Amino acid sequence: MSRHLLCALLLTAACHRQTGPDAHYQHASAAFQALYAAQLDDAYGDPKIDPIVAELKQVDARSIDAQAAATLLDNIARGRAALAKERAEREKMGAVAAQNIATPPVSIDPVKVLAADEPDAGPPQDAYGTNGDVATINAQTGGCLTDYEPFTEQITGKSGTVYRVVNTEGCKARLPGFVGQAVLVISGKIYRRIPDPNPPRPPPPPAPPDAGPPDAGQAAQRRPAAPPPDAGEPEYEMVIPGAPQPGAQPPPAEQQQQ
Repeated sequence: MSRHLLCALLLTAACHRQTGPDAHYQHASAAFQALYAAQLDDAYGDPKIDPIVAELKQVDARSIDAQAAATLLDNIARGRAALAKERAEREKMGAVAAQNIATPPVSIDPVKVLAADEPDAGPPQDAYGTNGDVATINAQTGGCLTDYEPFTEQITGKSGTVYRVVNTEGCKARLPGFVGQAVLVISGKIYRRIPDPNPPRPPPPPAPPDAGPPDAGQAAQRRPAAPPPDAGEPEYEMVIPGAPQPGAQPPPAEQQQQ
């Protein structure tokens, strides 16, 4: 290795050699800690922090405090940005509050407020549907729903009475939706309406009006025909094998002797 190259290497090492503590950092760090202890985050907006920043920037890059100085500068920059954002939000909220104060108060109706807090009851209930009151329906229709046989559901075990529309034209006209249905009622309330699996039998037709005693011609027409005369018991003939047939002529004498 030549003497000139060795000197160059020694000079380079001397130039990059780290120095000791930096007085600028020591002074600026102490000042920042005192200011932050007194004002906390508000210290980032205090004018006293500007000289601290300027002195941190003077720290020698070769000093052992160079990295700490750079970290402190970064913390101060982020603290200033956060404080500026917080102050902007405070000013915005203050402006809104001032506007609300300037606006005249709105009259509040306590009845409407209480009504708004009440739960919504939903659509009106069908008086002739589930939970409809049978007594009310009969009072409105003149008793057009009448009870029939009891029922018991196999799965739920619920039991009650089957009601149907009274089989008259008037009741069918008053309750047309119930015609052909079995109304299952429990404790006086409609539990369910289903197609009637066992509809009642229709009433018998009315008897024809009495036309009085029939005349002789009508009586003759209505009189049943006389039965034919009795022909007596049928005659049976008994036939014996080898014997002469009944009613046959006897054979000649020669044949009998032979």
